Amino acid sequence: MDILVTRRLTLRPPLDVDAEAITAALQDTNVTRMLTSVPNPYGISDAVEWIKKAQNNSNDLHFCIYRQKLLGVVSIRHSDSGLPDLGYWLERSAWGQGLMSEAARATVSHAFRKFGHDRITSGAYEDNRASTTILQKLGFQTEGAIVDHNATRNCDVTCNRMVLTREKFEQKFGSLDTSAAA
Repeated sequence: MDILVTRRLTLRPPLDVDAEAITAALQDTNVTRMLTSVPNPYGISDAVEWIKKAQNNSNDLHFCIYRQKLLGVVSIRHSDSGLPDLGYWLERSAWGQGLMSEAARATVSHAFRKFGHDRITSGAYEDNRASTTILQKLGFQTEGAIVDHNATRNCDVTCNRMVLTREKFEQKFGSLDTSAAA
């Protein structure tokens, strides 16, 4: 079981006891309106199913973000194309504190070391400036755009697709062979 500890956060794999907190956070439409693959409405059975899948998938990384309580989730899962893809969300009370930048940086660093990937993809809706800023801080660069259907908004939304190379990440944060990037 991988557990990451940053300056302010603990990232650990999801457990069954997280289902209620995940459900509560994902019932906030201000959170889910920025996510591509979350059912709306989001119920406890959705959380239980997601946790079970995360626990049974050793090819991906799924972390619950903790700071006194569950604040969100950060994941790197392999997309249909086989590329690792970074996704994340935070409950609204945790917005604007730099917590997701911290959690995503630790997760990306860990994924590059653990899986040896040369690149990681991600994306953010055009109107999600906070997420775009997080990705840019990590070194992600826009590669193109796609249109996704968003269940919360009940419409199609343009998503800017971005890519981060291992080389760019190491230029920004230092060699992954040291603890400097963690």
